[in-house]
Amino acid sequence: QQISGGQCWQVDPNPSSEYHDKPQATKLGADLGGSYESVAVDNSVPSKPIFFVTEDYKYGPMRRFVAQGSGWDALNSDGDLTFLQMNGDNTFEWTKNETAGQESAFRYYKNSEGISYHEGKLYFMAKYAKLLIILDLENMTYETERSGKKFYGEGRFGNEPDQIIHGPRRKYIYFTEDGGKNAGVYGRHGDSGEYFTLFQGIDRVHGDDETVGIALSPDSKRFYAGIQDAGMIFEFRRKDGLPFE
Repeated sequence: QQISGGQCWQVDPNPSSEYHDKPQATKLGADLGGSYESVAVDNSVPSKPIFFVTEDYKYGPMRRFVAQGSGWDALNSDGDLTFLQMNGDNTFEWTKNETAGQESAFRYYKNSEGISYHEGKLYFMAKYAKLLIILDLENMTYETERSGKKFYGEGRFGNEPDQIIHGPRRKYIYFTEDGGKNAGVYGRHGDSGEYFTLFQGIDRVHGDDETVGIALSPDSKRFYAGIQDAGMIFEFRRKDGLPFE
């Protein structure tokens, strides 16, 4: 996202894989690149996985790439590329017209950030407008909510939303925050839509920074997050020793 000519790469973290030391640029991005932010995949049809890419740019349209197969080579061969076009009546479509996608991004979801797929819905953050946008991929409709609007407990999610992940049981969605005096990590209950604070940085120590790199351990008992400019990674565990979900 830091350069306009960036690409989407794939890596294999398995040390025993033949591709482990062969990271490769994919066809998810444009030939000239872009300011790409995050990727999510709908793998409900394994033979034709669908990849979604956000771009941290005011005219950056969401890209939808339907791969023609699975495996390492799926993103290095031709697929079907379209762009998100949101309409004013809470419907959307996938268009081949990149200009239409760019205009839609500027109007409805400029500077899109974190993205996550779950059970037929695509969740992504529009940083500039501070919105969580949820696309219903079956009904081709969408809904929006201001991030942190329905808040429970202490803390405040008032700055720009950034990355997003679903918890292992999909009970909560977790968010990072960009900017402010004490950027934090927040959760959102999937049923009630209530937001809550997991942690916030300390004012005058972590001010004007952003939280990054949220992840859960395989057993869900450890939650990880970083504060970017401060160069700190935190590990959190529950006092009762139970998983986060």
